[in-house]
Amino acid sequence: MEGNQHEEYSRQWKKAQELANQHLFKAQTKQKKYYDDGTKSVKYNPGDLVLLKAPPQARKFRNRWNGPFKIIRGFSEITYEIQNITNEKQKSIVPCNRLKPYIARDVPAKQEQEIVREKSRNDSH
Repeated sequence: MEGNQHEEYSRQWKKAQELANQHLFKAQTKQKKYYDDGTKSVKYNPGDLVLLKAPPQARKFRNRWNGPFKIIRGFSEITYEIQNITNEKQKSIVPCNRLKPYIARDVPAKQEQEIVREKSRNDSH
């Protein structure tokens, strides 16, 4: 009788493992769909300028994006090698969900003069 109980237990254990694996696969597929629905695929080319999302920090007003960086090459549709444009030795391989296109912003000349004037006033105090 003990042999039959052991075989039955072993059979039920295998069945439970198979069921758990099926549920795990279903859950992973569902999570992937939710993730894919919330992301947009942006294709970058070598030479494109991008911003890199900074790791989360406690500082409330800290800039969340660093850069600009230059795309060196793509390893796949989702992974790119980037290079800091001010320090060419600094290179990183990052997923595309941490990148966004860099858009250069022109500071009006009048506003730039006011910033320089304000800075020189503060430096003299």
